[in-house]
Amino acid sequence: MRQRLLRSALLIFAITLLISGVFIFANVSLWRRYRASSNAELSNLLGAIAQEHPELDTNTIIHALTQKDETAQANGEAILRSYGYTANDFISSSTGEYAHMLILVTLLTLTFLAAIFLAYFWFEDSRRYKNIRALVDYVQKLNDHVYDLRIKANTEDDLSLLSNELYKITVTLKEASEQDRKARHNLETALADISHQLKTPLTSLQVALDNLESDPDMPLVVRQDFLRSSSRQVVIMSDLVTTLLNLAKFDNGTIRMQRRIMPISGILDRVYMGLEILADLADIQINIEGDLTAQVKLDPHWQAEALSNIIKNCIEHSPPHSVVSVSVEDSVFYTRILIRDHGTGIDSQDLYHIFERFYKTRGSKATSVGIGLSFAKSVIEADNGQIQVKSTSGSGTTFIITYFH
Repeated sequence: MRQRLLRSALLIFAITLLISGVFIFANVSLWRRYRASSNAELSNLLGAIAQEHPELDTNTIIHALTQKDETAQANGEAILRSYGYTANDFISSSTGEYAHMLILVTLLTLTFLAAIFLAYFWFEDSRRYKNIRALVDYVQKLNDHVYDLRIKANTEDDLSLLSNELYKITVTLKEASEQDRKARHNLETALADISHQLKTPLTSLQVALDNLESDPDMPLVVRQDFLRSSSRQVVIMSDLVTTLLNLAKFDNGTIRMQRRIMPISGILDRVYMGLEILADLADIQINIEGDLTAQVKLDPHWQAEALSNIIKNCIEHSPPHSVVSVSVEDSVFYTRILIRDHGTGIDSQDLYHIFERFYKTRGSKATSVGIGLSFAKSVIEADNGQIQVKSTSGSGTTFIITYFH
């Protein structure tokens, strides 16, 4: 606002200065013209008196014409009145012309100045009205959820400041709309994934229950097999639903990591205790080594879930009597965990897809649904981490998890 007033004041001052200069120049020109005309008329009068009265001395005539004598002036006016005239009846034409021209120049100057001011303020009002109309249309678009970011505001007046604020609001609304769209898309995807992945265990469970219901005389051994199969399907569905829901929460950003500083051994101990029975059943040894005193600032619950999914994947793809090694490296910039197995490895065609949701490699078990590694990647990246994989078919696999300090 202050800059706009200053700009207007400078413009008005410049226009006034210009018009004043023109006015002064015109008056000087008129004055010079008047002086020249008056000199000519005085010369003409002096010549006429000298011609009519040659007996008069020239110096006397010039002295009489140029002197300022109030008594002589009063006598002259009395003589004019005796003949029915006044002094105004003998004003020279140059004097009248000068007066008329002076009035005309003054009127033209004032008219031109008024026109300049009128045009300026009309232009300013038109521009402001146009900008206000544009802002109204812009707000109406925002109300219709049209987030058009093409808004120009290069000055610093009130409307430009308002435009800048509207631009910020537009950016915020557009980001919120985009996040909302992604959240809806992720929710729809999660629901579709859950529905699709539940079909197989639900079908198996339904078959087992139908067999148990249709054959009351079923042998005990067969009945127990069906019950064990049903129990496994329920566990699979429970784990599947839990993992998918957690994955959907990470996608939508609804989970906030509860970070705290602790030694990496605290997380790895939790992982080991959760997988100890599974490793024993598969006859796999889990060996944890390295700098276990390394301090990290992580969410222990979710990172234990992520590492458990990775080590579980290694156990499932390792031959009996083998070792899954977990080693820790620590530096000033990061803490790195390397998880190695001695299994069949990952084919080069599958290597770049193993973190994709529901992607199953060629060596995956029938019960695998392909979301464990995808979930682990989401959790690790949510805690300022990074995961990579190196593998050659038939030579085992190494997962590299890096947590940046």
